[in-house]
Amino acid sequence: MRERGDAGGYGGNGDGCLTVAVRMPARIVALVVVLPLRIAWDALMAGGRALGRAGGWLATVLVVVPAVALWRYVLAPVGRAVVWLVHGLVRYVVVVPAVALWRYVLAPVGRAVGVAVGWAVSVLVVLPAVALWRYVLVPLGRASGAGALWVLRALLVAPLAALYRHVLVPVAAGAAWLARWAVRALVVLPAVALWRYVLVPVALGVAWLVRWVVVAPLLLLWRRVLLPVAREVWDAVLVAWRVAGYVSRAVGRALKWLVTVVLVVPAAWVWRALVLPVWRPVRRAAAEARRAVRDALAAVRETVRGVRADLRTALTGAPRPVERGGRRGEPEGRNPQ
Repeated sequence: MRERGDAGGYGGNGDGCLTVAVRMPARIVALVVVLPLRIAWDALMAGGRALGRAGGWLATVLVVVPAVALWRYVLAPVGRAVVWLVHGLVRYVVVVPAVALWRYVLAPVGRAVGVAVGWAVSVLVVLPAVALWRYVLVPLGRASGAGALWVLRALLVAPLAALYRHVLVPVAAGAAWLARWAVRALVVLPAVALWRYVLVPVALGVAWLVRWVVVAPLLLLWRRVLLPVAREVWDAVLVAWRVAGYVSRAVGRALKWLVTVVLVVPAAWVWRALVLPVWRPVRRAAAEARRAVRDALAAVRETVRGVRADLRTALTGAPRPVERGGRRGEPEGRNPQ
């Protein structure tokens, strides 16, 4: 903001009488209007920040943590077990038989049929067509093309070339010269004279009148009246905004102290004295439940491995391999009892 004095008369610091007359009422009105708006704005910002922090904490405790635990310890292991089971079934019930059918039945039959069809098409279609093209159509086309070209050249090309060279070119040159002369005499010269001796002087006169009759008064009004008034109103709004900020911050600090004494301190005591003693046993019980679910999923995984090995033996007839850490056909990780 520009630095100005508070002189009450004209000429004290270079401000005009209109500027001095507008300054103080504008600042008083701006302070009265802006102060409630600034207090409301600061209150809304503080309330929004507090609600955001409380909502984030509640969402984390009530939604995110239970959802992550449900996904990590229940849904994800069960989904992996189901995917392994479905993959084994699809592989040994659908994929292996389909691959064997394609490799040992459909592919050899298709190759044999393709060879037979290719030989038949080559003997019955391709060779007769090549002979017809090479020994009949090509000589006949060459002879007929040469004759037609000679007739076309003698009856059409030579007369058209003579007509273009000895008739059309001279006529077109004369018509172009005549058209250029007519356009210059009838259009270009009158247009140049109209622009030079009529339009340019009229445009200069109109521009002079607009400059001294319209532009100069408007510029003087803007520079001497509107711009000083606008500057003073803007300075008044800035001063009122700063004063309202001081008042709003004082009100906010008082409300913050009141909320801390009335809500935050009792809520902290309730959390420490009531919620935490209940939350710790619940958390230990949840940990025990997670361990039980993990053990159950490990047993399901071992059962799925055994079923997959049995399916492989039933479909392929191969003996069950001796897996690491157990007997033949026994799932990996299962200890013999």
